[in-house]
Amino acid sequence: MTQNQHSAPDPDIDIALIETMRVDPGPAIPLLAGHRSRLQTSCQALGYPWPGEQLFAELGRHAAALDPGKSHRIRLLLDRSGRFTFTSGPLTPTPEPVQIRLAPQMLEAPVFWLAHKTTHRPWYELAQSWLAMHPEVFDLVFCNEREELSEGSRCNVYIQDDQGVWLTPHTDSGLLPGVMRQALIERGDVREARISRADFLQAPAWRVSNALRGWLDARLRLGAIKAPGNKEQQ
Repeated sequence: MTQNQHSAPDPDIDIALIETMRVDPGPAIPLLAGHRSRLQTSCQALGYPWPGEQLFAELGRHAAALDPGKSHRIRLLLDRSGRFTFTSGPLTPTPEPVQIRLAPQMLEAPVFWLAHKTTHRPWYELAQSWLAMHPEVFDLVFCNEREELSEGSRCNVYIQDDQGVWLTPHTDSGLLPGVMRQALIERGDVREARISRADFLQAPAWRVSNALRGWLDARLRLGAIKAPGNKEQQ
């Protein structure tokens, strides 16, 4: 994780904002307000035009055209000109507990870009390649250069402390403020904290979350990981 942070992508690269939403039978988008708030915040931060009600009216029409008896995922892409597209598909259940593993390398990414969900995520390319070859693993979890727990490549992470309280890394540790994470904090189910690598490894219980899959029980698997192009690492 690096601190100077607007730095980065080539201005010729068209970076799009992403929101991946769960649509339940009805249809209903349970975390719609959170998606809207995060998207608007990112538009302001990146200087992208805010499409406002036009986007959400189209989102409603897209959701209404889906099979009302099934859960689905909708992926929104919003580019720098304010143009947006939706893609969708069925959402299958996720068996719990999901398996997570600790990434062998620390997270090295610009703080600014970590805070926004975009198509610019080169720091997770190796993780995504590794996960594609290991479908039994839900996600790789990263620590920052201070040995603090940060996030997974596709989820926020939680540990339970000795008093049974669920904790999640503070945004200062470098992470995407997930929509599900924010809902859990607002409900009082979770507290933000600085969590060391040792705290994570020794926790009595783990969970992960994202807006698509919800808040899931997790099991940490220890052992060496072979990242693409690298030797086995512990």
